[in-house]
Amino acid sequence: MLPSGMDTDQFSKLKKVGELAARALEIGEKMIKPGASIFEIAETIEKKMEEWGAKPSFPINISINDIAAHYCPLLNDSITVKETDYVKLDLGCQIDGWISDAAKTFRPAGKDEIILCSEKMLETALPMFVPGTTLGEIGTAIENVAKEFGLKSIGNLTGHGIGRYNLHAGVFVPNVANPSTRTLREGEVFACEPFCTNGKGWVKDCEPATIFRWLADRPTRSPEGRKILELGKNEFDKLPFAKRWIQKKVSAIKIEPALRELISTEALWPYKILKEQAGGIVAQTEHTIIVAEKPIVTTRI
Repeated sequence: MLPSGMDTDQFSKLKKVGELAARALEIGEKMIKPGASIFEIAETIEKKMEEWGAKPSFPINISINDIAAHYCPLLNDSITVKETDYVKLDLGCQIDGWISDAAKTFRPAGKDEIILCSEKMLETALPMFVPGTTLGEIGTAIENVAKEFGLKSIGNLTGHGIGRYNLHAGVFVPNVANPSTRTLREGEVFACEPFCTNGKGWVKDCEPATIFRWLADRPTRSPEGRKILELGKNEFDKLPFAKRWIQKKVSAIKIEPALRELISTEALWPYKILKEQAGGIVAQTEHTIIVAEKPIVTTRI
């Protein structure tokens, strides 16, 4: 039986892109070993998505240790995985604008309490995605798990609603206790992504941005700027895109001034790297869920 407000095509595509995201995480898990190139990990997974007939919902994030989110490998990135690194692999697939979003934290040296905490935070929240649950109740439950482990849930990172061609659709799912009485409704789609840390429980924006999103067409004298806007709007479906992707299509020498101009005119939105404020280690676990009497987790095989 389909969730209320959802047709067969939407449901089947949400299930499909969720399964593909889960398979992509499995590929990443096998590749995340000491010495592995994060550039090669991202390129390999994106090639698989293309072979599967899907596109990335957003650039693959490979964020290590105190970087909580938004690090996407650059062209020929030199960063490699170390034995004790906490590697957050955050990715999603989309077909016809229907989106999945999933993440896991991997550590070649093995899981520890930080990773186990993030996994338990998510597993505690998933059964709560039924009609009538409030966002405040979910945030409280997630934060309580972090407290059990003697860790902190990151207060200024949240899960989010998902819409067609819309990765962050309006409603945010908190990871800390809050008074929100907004209730979940059958057929809504959410990404729930708890982050825990042994730091302060807060992230800050840091340079550089390696991910961008088209906001609007703006006048620009730069041919490179016009090319970036065209790609962001059409080829990348107005969804977030990687600097690495445009590094393959736009002159390397002229890409930086073009990006600066487009950001200054609010033609592009830059997603800056998010680091834990006190330099704490961060772990993340995430699934995409359809709200129903029995929650439907699309990003599980």
